[in-house]
Amino acid sequence: MSANYRMLFTAEATRPSVAVLLHQVPGGMISNLVSQLREQKALDKLPAVHAEIPRVRADLGYPPLVTPTSQIVGVQAVLNVLSGKRYQQVTKEVKEYLAGYYGRPPGKVNEALRKQITGEAQPIAARPGELLPPELEKARAEATKLGIVKQEEDVVTYALYPQVATKFLRGELKEEALPSCAPAAERPATEIPTEFSVDVDGEVFSVKVSAVTGKATTVEKTRPARDVPKGAVVSPMAGMVLAIKVKAGETVKVGDPLVVIEAMKMGNDVRAPHAGTVKEVRAYEGEIINLGDVLMVVA
Repeated sequence: MSANYRMLFTAEATRPSVAVLLHQVPGGMISNLVSQLREQKALDKLPAVHAEIPRVRADLGYPPLVTPTSQIVGVQAVLNVLSGKRYQQVTKEVKEYLAGYYGRPPGKVNEALRKQITGEAQPIAARPGELLPPELEKARAEATKLGIVKQEEDVVTYALYPQVATKFLRGELKEEALPSCAPAAERPATEIPTEFSVDVDGEVFSVKVSAVTGKATTVEKTRPARDVPKGAVVSPMAGMVLAIKVKAGETVKVGDPLVVIEAMKMGNDVRAPHAGTVKEVRAYEGEIINLGDVLMVVA
């Protein structure tokens, strides 16, 4: 390939049409990748992610790039690029895929990678759904005991959304009314959104907006700058804290799971980069965090 053609391909690498043809990226994945990388403040890594996707797909035995396996492949490619080392960080969904819980892969899986991620355990051979215990009758018994079953669909509602359904079927929650079509100026001030969380260059602000009646708008910074002490374990990505696996005072080894972060619709383990004792836990479950935020201190 001539130098001119190489320059052309380099310049065109981020265009959707080239990504589809050259890197096997379906059009529907491209907007997701752009959104995910923008969220991680790494949009400049898009060409590298495009190039990584076919490699990840080959490692996983060529799963079809449709939901949900397209998301599994795409997010793992993003993590490989952002971490700087392939499969240094692996999502829970990739582990389950390699363990057979998404069915048998269409092609040959990279066995060295499978052993690296799942150990010596062999992937399941049965249909994954056959391993799930029956749950409907259990849900029926629980819902009946709670006194919330008036018709058959109540059982299904409880089985799908047990926490919310219990309050709703007891009448503690009401159906949400459709938003008013009246202009904002004609609506009561209570119907106008008054508070938002806004992310500006990695800093989260709480913005309170008053009605257009002359009251001032206030902006409050909700996430003060945090020091990074010795032994800090920082977040490798932006997202939400799903679970904290350890408590202050516990001893951890290198590689022990510390925190699970939901990012890019996947669960991501943050593991101990060094051994020690958990001196302080700074994050909490449900917290929205940014890249580089201190999660805990292990020393």
